[in-house]
Amino acid sequence: MDYKPVRIKFEKAGIAKYISHLDLNRVFARSLARAGVGLAHSEGFNPRPKIVFASTLSLGLESFCEYADIKTTEPITAARIKNFFPQGINILDAYEPDTSFKIIDKTKFRIFISPHIETLDTLFLGDVFAEKKPGVNINLKDYICSLQTDKFIDAVLKTNQEMFLNPEIIVRAVSAKYAVDSYSIQKIEMYDKNNMVFK
Repeated sequence: MDYKPVRIKFEKAGIAKYISHLDLNRVFARSLARAGVGLAHSEGFNPRPKIVFASTLSLGLESFCEYADIKTTEPITAARIKNFFPQGINILDAYEPDTSFKIIDKTKFRIFISPHIETLDTLFLGDVFAEKKPGVNINLKDYICSLQTDKFIDAVLKTNQEMFLNPEIIVRAVSAKYAVDSYSIQKIEMYDKNNMVFK
């Protein structure tokens, strides 16, 4: 059977931010099946729909720029499938891709920290070291492409295959110096090496 590649752009927000990555795969498979979309499946004794996501989003993070690649038996539109997804999974677009997820180089995150810290901008003026994983300390400035602080932190971070920074490490660095009661993170946009918006 001849399958056509389709890229789906979607938001994962509100209550949907608590859907794990593994469950998100199931949500897509079931929702697309209910929409009557014929999907390509893996081979073997337990075939699964072929769904590939651009990135793995940490539980509890909202995102306004998620992408999933599928292969279907026919072209589909966002309007056809959007009503079959649960609340918080908002389908924005569906189109034939002409890029690979491998070109994603950096991602913009918006970080809200409570209480508000007036002097937060001074923290990131020089070297800031944090533990990326047990026993591995990194200098955050090597991973931060740009960072602005106001009522929230807008941080563009390296998120490619060679260098990847989880935005929660930024929060960890802040909480090492300031009292942080709570925080939330939104994924705003992804870019390639030429700073062009990924699509």
